Amino acid sequence: MRASIDPFSYYCPTRAVFGPGSTGGTGALVAGLGVRSALLVCGSGATRRSAGFAALAAGLEAAGVACAVFDKVTPDPDAGLVAEAALAVRSGGLEAVVAYGGGSPIDCAKSAALEAANGTGILDMIYGRAKPERPALPIIAVPTTAGTGSEMSAASVTTDRAAGRKLGFSHDSFFPRLAVIDPENHVSMPPAVTAATGMDALTHAVESYLSLGANPLSDAINIKVVSMIGAALPRAFSDGGDLAARSDMAAASAYAGAAFSQTGLGMVHGFAHPVGARHGVAHGQANAILLPYVMAALARDAAPRMRDLAAALGACGPDAPAGAGAASLVRAIVDLKARLGIPS
Repeated sequence: MRASIDPFSYYCPTRAVFGPGSTGGTGALVAGLGVRSALLVCGSGATRRSAGFAALAAGLEAAGVACAVFDKVTPDPDAGLVAEAALAVRSGGLEAVVAYGGGSPIDCAKSAALEAANGTGILDMIYGRAKPERPALPIIAVPTTAGTGSEMSAASVTTDRAAGRKLGFSHDSFFPRLAVIDPENHVSMPPAVTAATGMDALTHAVESYLSLGANPLSDAINIKVVSMIGAALPRAFSDGGDLAARSDMAAASAYAGAAFSQTGLGMVHGFAHPVGARHGVAHGQANAILLPYVMAALARDAAPRMRDLAAALGACGPDAPAGAGAASLVRAIVDLKARLGIPS
């Protein structure tokens, strides 16, 4: 007799600690991993000067984790920046990498942790010129945006400036050992960043749900994520201090990151990376611009699944005709973008 659920595999080894004010306890958790020294990776702007960063650094110091700070991360970190961070790890004899920030610091930290462990340039590993023989050093992620889901995923993106390309790379050791998800770190996000990162998280859930690699567990996660984002993103955009909305967005981003690591993504991300690399468009905004067009192109073949997503957004009923539901999804995405001030 045929099983009612087809066989599937699901692997997400990251320990997630969630809750407002959880940043200050990161140091004790890191020390509990046996880590005695780390490179603390972040940007040089407002994030570096934030109360959350101060709480993180103080907690690490109090727990006896010696840290060197690498605060040079810029949007879309390139291989040169990764190499500089990896050199800081190796020259300091550091045991782990702690990332505080959005997707760029976390991705930079992941790539640097793998490069430092192997002594091989990240582009050589991405292009297949060299194979990583060792796992990345332990990675700890403390996100300050709700979008990339990198705190719960096995993926990292590195820019090859010479080739004008943004390159995704996945490795099991890119799953952070620990993700500390503190919505209080998100309340200072400007509305435009809230909008772009939130649409990135929505795109992850939509593409993961429509992926040929989708499975029952990823499906359940992604439908929940779409519902959460549909309700919370407009509120977080309108009122950055709405901690309940920030909490839902922070959780949704993490859930989607765990899901797409199992299923892969789709054409939106396939187009968004070259658009971002060649034209300097922020990743979340590129996804948001492309998403309704790709959904319209997929409607003929993916209408029943698209109806599920539309229902999760409240754009149609669960029993709506598949074609009408798919059209409702496209309209709902366009309407959400308009509410968030994202161009078409």
